[in-house]
Amino acid sequence: MKIVLIPPLLCSPLAYAPVIDTVWRHGQVTLADTRRDDTIAAMAERILKENVGEIAVLGTSMGGYVALEVFRQASDRVAGLALVSTSARADSLEQVQARERQSALVEDGQFDALVDAAFAGVVAAGRESDQTLLAAWRAMASPVGADAFLRQQRAVIQRADLRSLLPSIECPTAIIHGAADRLIPIDAAEETAAALPAASFTVIEDAGHFLMQEQPDAARAAIDDWLMSLG
Repeated sequence: MKIVLIPPLLCSPLAYAPVIDTVWRHGQVTLADTRRDDTIAAMAERILKENVGEIAVLGTSMGGYVALEVFRQASDRVAGLALVSTSARADSLEQVQARERQSALVEDGQFDALVDAAFAGVVAAGRESDQTLLAAWRAMASPVGADAFLRQQRAVIQRADLRSLLPSIECPTAIIHGAADRLIPIDAAEETAAALPAASFTVIEDAGHFLMQEQPDAARAAIDDWLMSLG
């Protein structure tokens, strides 16, 4: 089986370091490159061009937006879908404005400041001073860089609302979300789960948006269960 892992916004493939061995046990692993395109559709097109045949797709946060778009473009090629810390909704006006402020900071040469400022929102409350998690966050953000981050922000702002797509998803699907996610609240995952009654829905306690780093054992177990369901 070919398994494609799609990183979150502002994250290198290091985002999947805690779970990569678990995924690798189930087949060939590809780490998608989301740095070069400025639309979600183009990111999905690149994945489909670079990976021939049937694929299982796991996307986290922005990677989840891309994973849904991969399914929209080529549902017949998607053998399984895992949506982690993500949503099928488009951005609200408030979210767009927040992203525009972040982009303005980066355009002003403050990429490192943006990375550090964003950290508090990606972990559960109480972990904002966790230096180990902060170091991991910086390590995965640094290789993305300012230019790719700005492209990713444009892509996310312009993305389509894909909630109408959800009822058509029939492949084995897992929804995995942190109970304490403050960046994409759990009600977004609940909405997706309600539209996909046959999907598995795993809520990881004491985890924010950064759930693979915050609760790696629980993340590995949920992802392993999904991959086992693919046969």
